[in-house]
Amino acid sequence: MIKIKIEEAADILNAPCIGTCHWDKLIEGVSIDSRNVKENNLFVPIKGMTVNGHSFVQDAIKKGAIASLWNKDEPNPPEDIALILVEDTVKALQDLSRYYRNKLNVKIVGVTGSNGKTSTKDITAAILSQKYKTQKTLGNYNTEIGVPFTLLSLDDDCQAAVIEMGMERKGDIEFLTDLVQPDIAIITSVGLVHIDNFASIEEIAGAKLEIAKGIKDGGLLIYYGDDPLIQETVRNTRIKESIRRQTFGLNRNNTLWLKDFRQDLKGITIKVSDESLDELHIDILGKHQALNAMAAILAAKELGMGPEEIRPGLLKIEKTGLRNEVIKINSCNILNDCYKSNPVSISAALDIFDLFDSKKKIAVLGDMLGYREMSHDVHYQVGRDLYPHHIDELVTIGQEAKFIARGARENTNIKNIVEFDTKEEAATYLKKYLTEDCTILVKGSRFLKLEYIANKLKEWGNE
Repeated sequence: MIKIKIEEAADILNAPCIGTCHWDKLIEGVSIDSRNVKENNLFVPIKGMTVNGHSFVQDAIKKGAIASLWNKDEPNPPEDIALILVEDTVKALQDLSRYYRNKLNVKIVGVTGSNGKTSTKDITAAILSQKYKTQKTLGNYNTEIGVPFTLLSLDDDCQAAVIEMGMERKGDIEFLTDLVQPDIAIITSVGLVHIDNFASIEEIAGAKLEIAKGIKDGGLLIYYGDDPLIQETVRNTRIKESIRRQTFGLNRNNTLWLKDFRQDLKGITIKVSDESLDELHIDILGKHQALNAMAAILAAKELGMGPEEIRPGLLKIEKTGLRNEVIKINSCNILNDCYKSNPVSISAALDIFDLFDSKKKIAVLGDMLGYREMSHDVHYQVGRDLYPHHIDELVTIGQEAKFIARGARENTNIKNIVEFDTKEEAATYLKKYLTEDCTILVKGSRFLKLEYIANKLKEWGNE
């Protein structure tokens, strides 16, 4: 984590200090949440849509923060603590992270994509940790606030870091990759995510390729080679001549391609085109994870790692929560996969759902957000696409998800389809299944916070 004197941080930000403090005291790391402040942190108050972090500055100081940033346009700055006055606390956080990134001697892998970026981040970090002191984006801190916070959290002796980069609109990835300056960049996929901020999927692909602009000279761009749209976008994107390219996928023309795939509830087993790796076992579920693992393997090989390091790394993946988490309550399995939802991630979740051999299979699907005028058609198609899967009962949550129910009614043999407006109603309905031999898949957009259902069922099951 960044360690810097208060006065030095102020100089970097070209900002005055006010209040009471010995300005040569040492800042040790930053915090953007007053609940998580550590001793000697610099607190960065963020002004959001509903919460203004400036209201918690005093709390942060009481919990051990040594100083705080403060927006100049915020009234009544406290006088009895150390403040650095800035025009914008978010920009100051970013500027400080840019300064610190330039001081670090670390190899960074940047990861973006419509699906798979968090899993790829986790797999890559697990492999790299076999050889290097490695850190990664915690949780899903992949935004214009989360990425600089992650950079400032890196230890000064960190040897490798894996940084996830998300986007909402054009230009987001370009900004983040400029901060991160990755040595290696991975694009996992391109899909209809955040389409409400883009005119077409082609624009989404172009926005993802912005990551290449920040790759250091002589660096490596890794991307999914089976997608014609990604291939075309790469060809039409001006990328520095010094940047090399490698691909992964199912087709033989990729740098690394999948030769064999097997899975059970213990994980997946794969063989790839690199014969030196032999057979690899990975303790995660889903064929899509084989693709994510291949991207991670290419990054690891670029950083000089061999089979003896890659293989054990694939067995030590620290997975980010709310993704294919299996909660077992007596004979009932809950597959909690509710961090996000779109047609591709639903299909991947259903493939895992199919692995469970239960007497009753219940799919709980909530609204997918961000599809504008396409929303009804996209949800309806998801309902149609449930046909090949063994589903005894479909439970939908939300107004848009009613079109999933309609698509399923008109095109599948699912016997029982139930619609709810709220997650609370759905949880109460599902409670009766806790004593049965069943598997319940819970899937919906992050906004819905459908983990409430899994947590509530777990609570009831333990009563």
